[in-house]
Amino acid sequence: MNAFQGTWRDQDGATISVSEENNHATLKYDNGRGPFHGIEIDLGSPVVNVNFTDGVQPAAGVQAGVMNFAKTTITWSNETVWKRV
Repeated sequence: MNAFQGTWRDQDGATISVSEENNHATLKYDNGRGPFHGIEIDLGSPVVNVNFTDGVQPAAGVQAGVMNFAKTTITWSNETVWKRV
């Protein structure tokens, strides 16, 4: 699917690179956080489950990210929002 692949910016201004292969996503922040790994599934709209293992807020633990229809934002289950760069 690769719907999440690309460059994103979170609500704090950090840039995150997402690469995908065979529905497995790898996320890495430009500030050195990560890499974090997840799995993309399609539940009518793309969803990615990622385990943010470093314990840093706002995205600590397993989070589900749902992409909007236009594929321009990801809204995470902890209410963090990323916008496509």
